[in-house]
Amino acid sequence: MSGQMISDARVLALIEAYGADPAMFPDAERSGARARMTDHPERFAAALETARQMDALLGGMPEIATPGHLRSALIASAPQPAPVRKFSWKLPVWIPAGALASLTVGLFAGMSVAQPAATQDEQAEAAVYASLGFDTYTLDLEEEALQ
Repeated sequence: MSGQMISDARVLALIEAYGADPAMFPDAERSGARARMTDHPERFAAALETARQMDALLGGMPEIATPGHLRSALIASAPQPAPVRKFSWKLPVWIPAGALASLTVGLFAGMSVAQPAATQDEQAEAAVYASLGFDTYTLDLEEEALQ
């Protein structure tokens, strides 16, 4: 967020989240928030007072020191990640080789018995006559009709 383009609502959100001290604001928004608060102090006076009270309340709290044995017990009782399963077996070399050989034989057999492809005209004529309800159509019948 650019320092010059910060809104009042964003400054209020920063005060609520980080307290009254602008030094605690995120670096990218700090200068813009300071400039906005300096230009319009009346808009932020109530929020700053509330934040100062909260900062004083939290600042007066004693530091909490966790004993070493308690910290160790908490870390030890934390859930452990599930072990990662690794497949220990691998396919024998002959299985992929057999699959490739059967694919090659199948392709060769399919290509050897494949029917010759019809021309596009023949396919179009067959589609037209099939849509008209005729099962078959031959050019011989057409030629006989024309003679």
